[in-house]
Amino acid sequence: MDSTGKIWVALDTGKIKALKIAKTIASNPAIFGFKLNRLIDQEVFRKDGEPALFDELAQYGLPLWVDLKFHDVPRTVIGRLMPYIESGQIQFLTVMAKGEIDMMTDAVEAMGEKGHIIAVTELTSSSEEQIHLGSGQPSKASVITLARNAVLSGVRHLVSSSQELGVLSKRRELAVLKKFVPGITPDWKKGESQPDQKRVGSPAFALIGGADKIVIGGAIVNDEDPLGAVEKTASEIEAIN
Repeated sequence: MDSTGKIWVALDTGKIKALKIAKTIASNPAIFGFKLNRLIDQEVFRKDGEPALFDELAQYGLPLWVDLKFHDVPRTVIGRLMPYIESGQIQFLTVMAKGEIDMMTDAVEAMGEKGHIIAVTELTSSSEEQIHLGSGQPSKASVITLARNAVLSGVRHLVSSSQELGVLSKRRELAVLKKFVPGITPDWKKGESQPDQKRVGSPAFALIGGADKIVIGGAIVNDEDPLGAVEKTASEIEAIN
């Protein structure tokens, strides 16, 4: 399988380290873009003279994904989305699909042609038991319901775990969705646990299952050689038949 543009790198680490890693790996063809979460908080409290996060990352010409998983009344969500949309520097923004159709529809309309809204279904950090208790149904059923609401809202990008890809791919009404899949551990890192992740998979399992992109954080950003980690993961993807 062609590894070009298959990997979102989750830069969940300190800002200086994250920027150094981005500079090191940005030119690798397997990298699609950078996902940002807790770095946003660090940017808010940036001291005078520190590099501006978005400006530094934008220079590589790769998509930026602000993954703050907005979930509130529609007006509040739009108010929080707009600074990122108006900046022109952010191409992808996440909302929680549990925010329902009106919230997602308003988010899509606010984004317009400037980028894409991603609907997050059930978090990969949630166990099957937690999802069943919270939604009243198994994870696969919950994710299908949330994905259908996303499609009705005009959303065309979805986050789910690799465990739900099989059932999602069987639903014709969901074929319009591009699937970004976190909770990924490359086989070359096999044996190293992800204590904060419950529903996980390998690059091969996710990509064969229908993932359009995979999201990898710790396996790259915590490695002593981030570029080497990307290269090994790309080789692993290339080996998929």
